[in-house]
This record gives sequence, C-alpha cells and structure tokens, in this order.
Amino acid sequence: MRVFLNFIKGLKLVSSRSGVRLIIFLFSFNLIFSLILAVPMYQSLQSSLGDSLVGEQMTQGFDYLWWEEFRDEAQGLEKSFVPDLIGKGSLLMNLEALIQAKFASMPPQVLIFGIVYLLIHTLFAGGILHIFQMPQLKFSLKSFFSGAGIYFPRFMGIMLVSWIFFFGLIGIVRNWCNNLLGGAAQEAFSEVLPFYLGLGLNTLILFLFLFLHMTFDYARIRTVVEDKKNIFKTVFSAFGFVFQNLGPVLGLYFLIFGLNVAVSLLYILVEGIIPQNGTPEILLIFIWQQLFIFIIIWLRCWLYSSQLELYKYLN
Repeated sequence: MRVFLNFIKGLKLVSSRSGVRLIIFLFSFNLIFSLILAVPMYQSLQSSLGDSLVGEQMTQGFDYLWWEEFRDEAQGLEKSFVPDLIGKGSLLMNLEALIQAKFASMPPQVLIFGIVYLLIHTLFAGGILHIFQMPQLKFSLKSFFSGAGIYFPRFMGIMLVSWIFFFGLIGIVRNWCNNLLGGAAQEAFSEVLPFYLGLGLNTLILFLFLFLHMTFDYARIRTVVEDKKNIFKTVFSAFGFVFQNLGPVLGLYFLIFGLNVAVSLLYILVEGIIPQNGTPEILLIFIWQQLFIFIIIWLRCWLYSSQLELYKYLN
C-alpha cells in the first residue's frame, strides 16, 4: 500500500505545473547537448552520401556495402556509426554495453562525451531533488541551479564511491559469470543450455546494477533531506535504509522501471511500423524519438520524486 501511495504522490509532484516546467527544461538541455555529437555525425554522413544513389537507397534499407567502405575510412566519432545504432538496435546496444561494461572500446570522443554527460547528470540531480524537496514546489532556474551547486560536490563524491561498486563488485560478479558460462559452453552438447544460462547470468548482473543504482539514489536523497556532509556515512546509511525497507524500495523502483520497459517496447513497436521512405516519415520518426526521450526524462523525475516521498514516509 505504501508503495502505491508514494508512487501516486511522486506522480502528482512530477505532473504539477512546476514539475512539467522542470522536465521541459531538462528535455531542452538534453536535446541541445545531443547536437554536439549529432551535428558532426550528420555532416560526415552528408559528405559521404550526398545526393548519390546510395543516399536514395538508404531510405529503403540499410546499405551494408556502403557502410563497410565508410567504416574502413572512419576516424574518431565516425567509428561509432554502426547498423545497430539505428532504431531498436540503439537500445539493445546500450543494454549490452551496460551489462558487459564495454565502455573502454568506445571512441575517445564518445567516451569523453559520456563522462561529461555523467557530470552534468550529477549536477542536475542536485537541482531536481532540491526542487522536489521544497515545501512549496516551484520551479525556477535560480532555485534549480542553486540546489545543483550546493549538492554537486557531495554528489560527485557519491558518484565516485558508486563507481567503486559498479566497476569493482559488478566486475567480480561478471568475471565469475563469464567463467561459469565458459565452462558450461565447453561441456554442453548443444547451445540451448549456455544460452539460457547466459541469459540468467546477464539478468543477475542487470539486477545488481539496478539495485546499486537505486541504493545510491537514496544516498543522494538522504544528502538533500538531512543535509548530510559525510559521504561515506551517507552511503553506508543508504545501504542500511534499503535493506531495512527492502520490500517497499524494491517495489517502488521496479514499478517505475517496469514503466520504462513498457515505454521502450512501445517505442520499438511504433518505430517499426512507421515507414521511412521520405522526409515526412523521417520527420515523424524524429518527433516520435523525441517524445520517447521526453517520457524517459519524465519517468526519471517521477522516480526521484517517488523515492523522495517514500524516504520521508519511512523516516
């Protein structure tokens, strides 16, 4: 009952006038920031395709022969352009990179971009929680960046501690899973058992990642609600809070995570239905993609607001 109560409270916060203004700001920033990569990539593709016959054929289907030539000549950011990047493949690529931690294989420009994005995400997390924590919810850029600046140093510390867990603990579990899977693959008479074993182990790694992500959310929430300054004590107490209230915190987190999955599946389904044979269809795809990103940002803010309400409810 308490899960749904705070689930609804979080929904009311994020759906209020100030909540919507906050999400519009975050979406607008995300769109502008993404152009840093999108514009150079567009110029590179435009230079390669131009008004050629290949460019026209690409509206009907992906030309792998052209891509192989493009890949052989690609430099820097251009190396990140692969067929899987288009449509639903991008979601699956991100999930695989997350589970297998394939960040080191990314082009330096993309890796640097990702680190900068994480820093901005950490900065904005303080602003988001500060807005939702205000007695009278009222969004303004002044109050948003005031909260972002106040909590950024502590949130940076929490992020660095979280990396120890993500790359340390999950790395150990991943190596154990890979060794177990490798041994099973050698002894199996078919590929069926290794496939399902690999699926189960990857699910375990994903759950562990999400569990840690949730726990460090509560470390940030505790920092804001109680103005905690000792990073290590805050992280330790966040783990204590999560284990003491395992049912409610997991229920709330995976309730909104389930909405994320449902929205992602709907996005994939609709994008597969829309034809991409001309400018109007491509524009429609772009609008659908931006709507998807807007909803994902909205769900992330909904998660923050609901977790904040749950934390205050249980303390």
